[in-house]
Amino acid sequence: MLCSRSARRLTCAASAVCCAAAVAVAGELSTGALLAVSAAGAVITAAALARRAGAAAAPVGRRGLPWLGWLAAAVAWELATLADDDLPALSDLADPVLASPVLRGGATLAWLAAGAWLVTRACPRRPG
Repeated sequence: MLCSRSARRLTCAASAVCCAAAVAVAGELSTGALLAVSAAGAVITAAALARRAGAAAAPVGRRGLPWLGWLAAAVAWELATLADDDLPALSDLADPVLASPVLRGGATLAWLAAGAWLVTRACPRRPG
């Protein structure tokens, strides 16, 4: 039996809200939050692998250079924090913002939405 697209979207949205609520209620760095995020991430990863998400997307080209710059800066910062204990890691800088359960749940929803967006990227066309 095939589900309609709207039923799948509603199921995904309900699952995302449940995951965000679990993260908000469980608290920072808790086992419950880790399990909720890990389960949601595993489902998104499995869906992406099954769909071969992004396989038919056009190459990014030069449009990706700013993102590569941000990634390089983040990696450089994290490496610098390993060398100098006085520098806070990016996660340490985010802790005060994510201390609020509402903001932590919202950040979880944003993370899940980014994953869902990546999964819906262009897939290869099937012959038929």
